Amino acid sequence: MSIVLEKAQELADAIAGSDELVELRDAAQKVEVDETATSMIGRLQEKQEVIRRAASSGLELPEEQISELKDLQTKISDIPTVQDFNVAQGKFNKLMEQVNSIIAGALSDGEEPAQGDDCGGCGCG
Repeated sequence: MSIVLEKAQELADAIAGSDELVELRDAAQKVEVDETATSMIGRLQEKQEVIRRAASSGLELPEEQISELKDLQTKISDIPTVQDFNVAQGKFNKLMEQVNSIIAGALSDGEEPAQGDDCGGCGCG
């Protein structure tokens, strides 16, 4: 195995054992066993599917359906287990952004990664 692949495996192992990922998985599990959260998320997904179908058919949705969707999203975001999940997701995303930034920086000879490109500033463009 090449040194690059070995280091990639080490990085993957480090991420897999990170506090951020452990916290994210724990938060996700808590959401899964929260009956209120899972029920409301299921209803949200059903409403989103209706919206997707309508949009793909070129139909315009009544304002009432859009309002119901926004209301449901707000109620879901107020559930403590969902809030905890969102915080954990944010921490994990930040970790991954930092990892990507370090890699991009190393590949660009120390130059700052491009910001505002189509890849969200990953420096690949």
